[in-house]
Amino acid sequence: MGPPLWRAKSVVFFVIGAVSILSIGCGASLDEKQYYRGLVMEMFDHAYQSYMLYAYPADELMPLSCKGRVRGQERSRGPVDEALGRFSLTLIDTLDTLAVMGDVEEFNSAIWKVITSVNFDSDVIVSVFETNIRVLGGLLGGHFSAIALKEKGHEQLYWYDNQLLLMADEIGRRLLPAFNTSTGLPYPKVNLRHGMDHPSAKEESSTCTACAGTLMLEFAALSRLTGNPEYELKAWKAMEAIWERRHSTHNLVGTVIDVHNGNWLRKDSGVGAGIDSYYEYCLKSYILLGYEDYLQRFEKHYSAVMTYVSNGPMLMNVNMNSPYRISSNFMDALLAFWPGLQVLWGDLDAAIDTHNMLYQVIQKHNFLPEAFTADMKVHWPNHLLRPEFIESTYFLYKATRDPFYLDVGKTVIESMNKHARVACGFAALKDVRTNTHEDRMDSFVLAETLKYLYLLFTEEEDLVLDMDVFIFSTEAHLFPLSLALINSTSPSRRRQQKEEEEEVSEDTDQKSATCASGGSDGINADKEGSCASTSDGHLESNDKEGIELVRVVAPSLLHCPNIKGLLTRVYYAEQYKALMLQQCSATARYHRSRSEGFPSSQQQFATTTTNNNAGTDSNKKRPPSITNITLNNLDLTDPQQRAVLATMGIVITSMPDGRMQLSHVSKEALSPELAEEGWYLMQDIMKAMAATQNSDGTSKRDMKVVRVLLPESEQRDIKVGPALFGPDLGGDTQFQVGGNLVYAEPFDGCSVFLDSHLVNGNIVLVDRGHCMFIVKVRNAESAGAAGVIVADHLPIANTTFPFAMSGDDSTANSVGIPSVFMHHGDSRDLLQLMNAGEEMYVLLTWSREQQKGSGEGEG
Repeated sequence: MGPPLWRAKSVVFFVIGAVSILSIGCGASLDEKQYYRGLVMEMFDHAYQSYMLYAYPADELMPLSCKGRVRGQERSRGPVDEALGRFSLTLIDTLDTLAVMGDVEEFNSAIWKVITSVNFDSDVIVSVFETNIRVLGGLLGGHFSAIALKEKGHEQLYWYDNQLLLMADEIGRRLLPAFNTSTGLPYPKVNLRHGMDHPSAKEESSTCTACAGTLMLEFAALSRLTGNPEYELKAWKAMEAIWERRHSTHNLVGTVIDVHNGNWLRKDSGVGAGIDSYYEYCLKSYILLGYEDYLQRFEKHYSAVMTYVSNGPMLMNVNMNSPYRISSNFMDALLAFWPGLQVLWGDLDAAIDTHNMLYQVIQKHNFLPEAFTADMKVHWPNHLLRPEFIESTYFLYKATRDPFYLDVGKTVIESMNKHARVACGFAALKDVRTNTHEDRMDSFVLAETLKYLYLLFTEEEDLVLDMDVFIFSTEAHLFPLSLALINSTSPSRRRQQKEEEEEVSEDTDQKSATCASGGSDGINADKEGSCASTSDGHLESNDKEGIELVRVVAPSLLHCPNIKGLLTRVYYAEQYKALMLQQCSATARYHRSRSEGFPSSQQQFATTTTNNNAGTDSNKKRPPSITNITLNNLDLTDPQQRAVLATMGIVITSMPDGRMQLSHVSKEALSPELAEEGWYLMQDIMKAMAATQNSDGTSKRDMKVVRVLLPESEQRDIKVGPALFGPDLGGDTQFQVGGNLVYAEPFDGCSVFLDSHLVNGNIVLVDRGHCMFIVKVRNAESAGAAGVIVADHLPIANTTFPFAMSGDDSTANSVGIPSVFMHHGDSRDLLQLMNAGEEMYVLLTWSREQQKGSGEGEG
C-alpha cells in the first residue's frame, strides 16, 4: 500500500475528531493489529528481562556479551559513555514504558528497585543533556504515571508517596552547578558529586543547541512540583540565550555554541543532530506550559526551516548566516522526529512527504542509517535502533488513521526481529549493509522505540493510561497537560506577579508558618511538624530549634495559559483547550467575584485565636469541608493537593534546608468559602505544631540515637528524632531497647503486619506516609515488635533540625514500645545494607551528649 494521497490541511481536525469511531481501515484487521501489539509486548519483554537478568543494576545492557555495561570497566566509547552515571539508567528510562504497557505489577517493582538501590552520589562526569532527558525525565515520567495509576485504583501502588519526584529533585540539584555561566547556557558536563569543582567538568566549554535548549519540560515540571523556581529559571535563561543569538534576519540557529561568550562555533543549521529537540521544546513548552513566547518563536523557526532547510521532502543543513547554500550533502537519522513535530503543528502535508522519503530509505536498507545522502546512499552505516522514525509514524497514524502507517510499523518490527534480535536483547547494527552487530542496546530502545511501537498497534480503550492528557518529552516520557495549573513561575510573568503581590500586600491578611519537618511535606498525614507557637496562636521565630518563621506575601499561583492564542492547527489544541477551560473556569469565576467586591480577609474572618482553638468565634460553627483536605490527610508532596491548597489561598514555599513555609492569603483563594476553609486548616496546622513544643519553645523530647551493629565492623550511631508518644528513650530510667532490624510488610506499616513471626522481638523499619505515625507503631506493637524506626523518603539534609513525631493526643500514652524518626540519607543507607543481605542488630537509645549538657549522667 502506498502513502496517503490526500493532502488537504483542512481535513486534519475532522480526521482527528473521528478517531474514536473509525475502524483501522481495510489495510489491517483488528485481529492483525492485536497480533502485532502482542508481538511488540513480547519484544519488549525479551529486551527488558535481558537487561534485568544480565545487566541490572548497570546502566546499559551489552546484548552480545550478555552482561551490563559499567562505566570504567569497559573500554571507553568517548562522549557516548557520558550518558552513563552508575544510576541504573535503563531501568529509570523504562519506568513509564512499563506503565504505558499496562504491566502495573512490574512497574510497581521497578519503582521500588529505583528508590531503594539508585544512588546519585557518584564521582562521575555525566552529560547534562542526557541525564536531564533520560534520568530526570524518566523519574518524572514514572512519577506522573504512578500518580495516574493510583488515581485509577491500582492497589499495587498504594504505598507510592512521591519518592520518584524527590529523587528527581535530587538529580536536578546535582545538575544545577553546570548553569553557572555568564550566558546562562549550561556546561555540557557536570560531576554528580563535585559539580563544576571537578577539574574535568570544565574542560569543555562548547555545547550543542539541543543540549542547552532541551530542558524546559523537565525543569519546569520540577519547579512546579517542588515549588523551587530555580529549575525553570535556569531552563528559561538557556532558551533565552539561544533565541537571542539566532540570526536576526533568517531566524536560524547554529549547531554548537560557546557557553561563555555565546559565539557560534558550528554554524550548520538544520533539524537533525545538535539542534533537533530545541525546536521540539519551543513548541512543546507552549503546549505544556502555555507560554506564548515559545509559540511565537516556534512559528519563526518553523518558517525559517521550511524556507531554507526544507527542499521538498529533504531536509539539508545550511549555513545559518548564508542559508541559500547547503553546508552538508547528507541527512542524519535524528531528523526523523521532524514529521511527528509537524503533526503536532498541524502541517500534515509536509509531514507525510518527509516521512515517506524516510520510509523509502528504510525499504532500501532495512533500517535508517545514522546518516544518508539525498539519493538514499549510506553515509554513516550504523543504526542504533533509534525511535525517531517510529515516533513520527505513530503521530501520523494517530492523526490520519491511515492503515499505511500500520504497514510501516510492521516493517520496523520485522526488521528488528530479523536483523537486530539476539539471545540477550536487541543489538544495534554496526553496518546496515552487512547487518553486523554492535554490543550495545541504548536505554531509549525500551524507553522510546518499543513504547511508540506498542502505542501504534494498541487501541485507545486497551490502554491503562489516557495518552491524550499527556504530552511526550523528547525521550517519550509522560508529562500531564494539567501541569500549567501548578505553581506557575514563568520568569516572563515575574513583573506581573510583583504587581499582584504589591496589590495583595495592601489589603490582605497573612499567616506564615515554616514547618521544621523531617521532609518537604511539612505536616502531612502523620500530623508531622516542629514549629514554635505562642499561646495566642501567632507564630514566632525559634532560632534554637533551627526554625525560621517569617511573614511573606504570596505570589499568584494559578495562571491559566492563554488558551485563546492556541492555533487550531496544533494537534493537541482542542483537547488541551478543553482541559484548560474546564480547570480554569473556577479561576475565572473567582476573578469576577473579586472584581465585584470580594471582601478582604480582615472583613471575612478574625485574625487571631485563643488557646490555639481552630475557630474564629466560639459561637460560630465550622462549615463543612469543600475540599475534604484535613490535617489528618494533608500531604504537601502531593501535586494535586498543592494545587487544591492554592485554591484555598495557601501558598507553599520550599526553603533551602528542606523546610516548608506555609502562608495564607485569603485574597488568593478562588472563593470566600475556600478562603475560609484555608484559614481553618492553617489554624489546625498551628495547633499541631504547638503540640510538639514546650511553652518555652523547646522540644518536648530530646533527639535519640540508633546504634547500628554490623558483623565484623565498628558500630555506627545515627541521630534520630523522638516520638511524642510511647515510652521515652533515656530519661530517669535510661530506657533503651534493641533487636534485629527487619522490614515491615506492608512497608508503610498502615495495616496489619503480614509476617508477625519475623517482626516479633525485633526492631521494625517502616516507611513514612499514608497514615499517622502512631498507627504504624501500634500495628508494629500488635505484631510483637520491640521498637520502630520510621524511615523518611524525602531527601533532605540530615539532622539539620529536630523532628518529633506526634500522635493523636487522645490515646498517645497507650503505646507500649518506643519509636524514632530517621532522616532520608541514613535510612537509605540502612535499606541498601539490608538489600545487600547484611544482618543488623540495632539499639534504640538516647543521646548521651544532650544528657551531659543537661547535667544527666551517661548511664
